[in-house]
Amino acid sequence: YFLLASALHFHEAAALTFVKDQTNPSSHPIRRVAVIGAGIAGLSLAHALENSPDCAEEYLRRGGRAFGDSEFGVQVSLFDSRPSLDRQTGAGVQINGGLSVLGKINQDLQAKVAAAALPLSNIRSRTKPWFGGGRDPFWNLLELNIEDVIRKTGGDAEKELIEGGQVWCHTIMRGALQEVLVEQLPKALSDRTHFQKRLIGIKPAAGDEGIMCEFDDNSLYGPFDLVVGCDGINSAVRQYIETSKISGNARERSAFYSGIRIKFAIKDGEPSDPMPESAELRQYFGDGAYALGGVYGNGEGRPASKGAYVIVKDDNYFGPFRKRDTKSSPENVGENPAWDQNTRVDARESCIEILDKTGVPDIEVGPIFRDSNRFFELGVYFHNPFSFNGWKREVKQSGGKFCVLAGDAAHAMPPFLGQGSNQAIQDAYTLAKKIFLHNSYHLTAGLEEGDEEIEMKNIDVLLKEYENVRWFPTTSITAKAVFLGYLETGQTRFLSKFRDVFFFMTGKLGIARKVFLDSA
Repeated sequence: YFLLASALHFHEAAALTFVKDQTNPSSHPIRRVAVIGAGIAGLSLAHALENSPDCAEEYLRRGGRAFGDSEFGVQVSLFDSRPSLDRQTGAGVQINGGLSVLGKINQDLQAKVAAAALPLSNIRSRTKPWFGGGRDPFWNLLELNIEDVIRKTGGDAEKELIEGGQVWCHTIMRGALQEVLVEQLPKALSDRTHFQKRLIGIKPAAGDEGIMCEFDDNSLYGPFDLVVGCDGINSAVRQYIETSKISGNARERSAFYSGIRIKFAIKDGEPSDPMPESAELRQYFGDGAYALGGVYGNGEGRPASKGAYVIVKDDNYFGPFRKRDTKSSPENVGENPAWDQNTRVDARESCIEILDKTGVPDIEVGPIFRDSNRFFELGVYFHNPFSFNGWKREVKQSGGKFCVLAGDAAHAMPPFLGQGSNQAIQDAYTLAKKIFLHNSYHLTAGLEEGDEEIEMKNIDVLLKEYENVRWFPTTSITAKAVFLGYLETGQTRFLSKFRDVFFFMTGKLGIARKVFLDSA
């Protein structure tokens, strides 16, 4: 924690060195925003800018008006490289702090997402018995009753995650979450959502009038007052911020393979299946691997889906380092940012083989692997959270307009704490508040006698404040996830035993509860 705090202090100090005049707002409000990427981060930001009275509160208080067909004065255009949103892609996610923040963006949207999801009641960690031949197929290490954990902690955690008796901690399929976010977009914004648009260029508009976005189908959109990169792991906008150009390969150069692989299967429910009232996530440890099984909401009125995941260390690697004595070339496993399905005929068999080889109890996850027909595979990569340019860059000759990052494009994190979606939604809310604050500086109506003078800051400073607010929690989660990824996969003998004792003690001492809530 001390190292992260020191790093944050350096991060802020170094970044502010390059900020020009902090108290002179630019001469124009932000009216047109291009959001590159219609994933969870991009869709959440679109809602926060065009569907959120809370985010626009200060702007409206000072007399802010609509702009074109946008009620709150900011017109968003969404661009995504995919042909369409495919609800069959992606894994299940847990959504807690992000669901609470969706209520701040729009309570109707929050209710729709909650209706499509399942309340998460418990998280359990189990391990294979240390001594074979016993009657028990597993030993219990820890159990977290979610509502009990939140209420015992109290304070901000209880205030944010429990409202009117409703616990904002759910499970949902990624595709179902995106589907709700798309369906709830205002109609005018839906009409400004474009698919099959892969960004290949960012350039200034003529006459310093904003930013133009160029796409691979030779189309050109703009001018925009702000471009937000929500385009995921291999972000083209991030590449522009780091290098001032976009090349054909937008793969992030600072990412490196962790030596950990994830294989998972999704089994969609049948109409005749009973609808569960709540969900549990159950973790099973073995030697050199662990598995996770859970049930996830798959849309309001639809049968729930089951997910089974096996996380295993790559035999060709020791941590992130490739072994020198590797005789054959290791199979290349990418990050799979598009969540492409594994169509190999041996996908099911390879998952079962890992469970058998590592001794992971397969009571719950084994049947899911055997009955599923959708399989996915990805390598876990670690991304350096430090960047010389940070999360923003001014586009030269654009009239002081910027590009900025959110979601995985800003802070791709390992999946071991399940917080990517939650942090993306919190990014969207924080960034939207800064944009509306900037726009409120250009208004004088709505000020009442006795109001304190607002310290006016330019958009450069506001974007840096957004980055500083979000950088520390996301970097902290990344650091914890890296540690847990190696710890949870374990190894034979001592390391597996150490992991089991560690999880047992963290449960007894309340550390597991703190880690869960800090990440939420």
